[in-house]
Amino acid sequence: MLSKQKNVPMKCKYLINPKYEHLTHFIHNVPESFENDGLLIYDSRNKVRIYTVKGERIVVKQFRIPYFHQRFDYTFVRPSKAKRAYTYGLQLLERGISTPEPIACVEEFHFGLFRQGYLVTTCCVDPDLRVIRDEPDGHDDLIEALAHFLVEMHEKGFLHGDTNLSNFLYREDKSSPTGYHITTIDIIRSVWIAHPPRQQCLANLMRQTHIRPLLRSLVERYAQLRGWDAEESVQTVLRLLNQFEKRKQFLNHLKQK
Repeated sequence: MLSKQKNVPMKCKYLINPKYEHLTHFIHNVPESFENDGLLIYDSRNKVRIYTVKGERIVVKQFRIPYFHQRFDYTFVRPSKAKRAYTYGLQLLERGISTPEPIACVEEFHFGLFRQGYLVTTCCVDPDLRVIRDEPDGHDDLIEALAHFLVEMHEKGFLHGDTNLSNFLYREDKSSPTGYHITTIDIIRSVWIAHPPRQQCLANLMRQTHIRPLLRSLVERYAQLRGWDAEESVQTVLRLLNQFEKRKQFLNHLKQK
C-alpha cells in the first residue's frame, strides 16, 4: 500500500473481528479513503465518519497523529488507542456491557514507527444522556437506568476513563428492568480492576456532571443500589469534584501567566 505522504513507505496492521471478515476490503482501504469518503460527524482532536458498506452502517474513528514520544510508546511499549479501544470493546461485550461492536482496528506504521490508528465499529445512533443535564426535570427514570448501568460496570470490574454524560447513550427498552438500554462509548482511558474498592468506584462517578443537584441524585441512587451510605457517598464525590475543579482552575491560571 502506498503512503499518503509521497515516497514515505507505509505498512498497516489490521485486527479484524472474524464476524466481519466480509468487510475486509473496506477495512484495508480505510487509511487511504478516510479523508474523502463517508459522512464526517465529528472533527476535533479526532475525526469520526459514518459509512454504509454492504447495507451496514459503520463508524470509523481516526485518532489524531500522536507526538513522537507517544509514537515510540505505541510501537514498543503499549497498545495504541485504537487497539485498546478495539480490545476493550470486545471485553465489554463479553461481559454483557453494551458498547458499539468492534469491527476492526487499523494501525499505520511509517519507517517501522507507529503513525496513526483507526477504530471501526458498528453504528449506534441513540442520543446521549446529556438530556438529563440540559432538561433537568422529569428524567428520574433515566437517572435510575444510568445508576443501574454504572453499578453493573463497576461490579464487573470496569472503570470508565471518562464518565461524562455524553459517553452514555440510551434508548427505550421494555425488556429491560429499568425500561432503558444504555450503551457506553469512548472507553480508551478505562481500566479493568477486579472488585474495585468503594473509594475508587465513587471517584469514578465524579466527572459525570458538574451540576451538583444532578450529581447528588445520581450518586444517591448508585449508593442505594450498592447498599452504601447515600449521604456519605455523595459527600465523598462532591469533595473529589471540588478538589478536581480547584486543581483545574489553578493549572489554567498558570497557563495564562
